Amino acid sequence: MDSSDTPSPIAEPLPYAEVTDPTYAEVAAQNFTVEEVAPDTHVLRGTCPRCNAVLEVPLVGNVFHGMRSIRDVLRKRHTKPSAGDRVEPVICTCEDAHPNRPEGRSGCGAYWTLLLTTEAK
Repeated sequence: MDSSDTPSPIAEPLPYAEVTDPTYAEVAAQNFTVEEVAPDTHVLRGTCPRCNAVLEVPLVGNVFHGMRSIRDVLRKRHTKPSAGDRVEPVICTCEDAHPNRPEGRSGCGAYWTLLLTTEAK
């Protein structure tokens, strides 16, 4: 049996930890998209910057008319929000196994904020 026949090791699940990091918002800005699913209802979709689980985060409210892609929107994240912008807290809500996760909780414990802006109509 040569090395190509050796099974690759299975990574241990990432333990639950309530943490944030400045890079989480940057990573989310690069991979999250926003989709309108109903009038005044949108869904952020992307992968958790900590555990890489696929997330869907519902957003409800009329502030999102004309929303651009999250990548374009968050290029200004170092600026203060303008009128009509929204700072949205996001937490990982995956159902993947994460050791030490408290009973009744979901996710890996990661959290971050996204600055969501709107385009003029």
